[in-house]
Amino acid sequence: MKVEIYRFNLFEVNTYVVYDDTKECVIIDPGCYSENERDFFVKSLQEKELQPVIIVNTHCHSDHILGVNFLKEKYNIPFAARLEDNFLLENAQKFAERWHWKIDSDIKIDVPCQEGTIIKFGNTYLKCTHTPGHTPGGQTLYAEDAKIMFTGDTLFKGTIGRTDLEGASYEDEMVSIRNIILRFDSLYEIFPGHGEPTSVGIETTENPFVKIV
Repeated sequence: MKVEIYRFNLFEVNTYVVYDDTKECVIIDPGCYSENERDFFVKSLQEKELQPVIIVNTHCHSDHILGVNFLKEKYNIPFAARLEDNFLLENAQKFAERWHWKIDSDIKIDVPCQEGTIIKFGNTYLKCTHTPGHTPGGQTLYAEDAKIMFTGDTLFKGTIGRTDLEGASYEDEMVSIRNIILRFDSLYEIFPGHGEPTSVGIETTENPFVKIV
């Protein structure tokens, strides 16, 4: 399994492309907004001969969904996310206005994720686990064989996600981090929604907000 990292829009959202030797891939949290960002992303996939088969989001805040409908139409592929975040999609334009973005207000979830939902591409798959807190529908995607996980904006290197936004809960987030994410094997590499990768082992012992002794 291979992971490509792209950083898009003014918040430098980490958009991930995960693929295997078949060249089929999954796109995680597409934040590509400008025409230049979208052209660059499509050309990069073409150069790598990758074939997107599904989009899946860790959560549905505006900065993470800017490229969803563009990519759905470009590749004729479905969009997967948890239904608890539907209110963010239904109000996408309202939430995006503060950043002066124009965003589709008709982004539809085609594949409603639940606990244990499998996102398959090529000969590989990711599994979904519900990790609410940053948003009600926050989820972590993980690959057991490769020991990698995508935590969205729930857990970052050295810090945690915001819980002062609509629908967020600090209590839920801490449960998600301490009782779910950091209970994975310490060797799991963490790919967050912003910033640099880290690992379960590092965050368990060094993250001042959540470290477990």
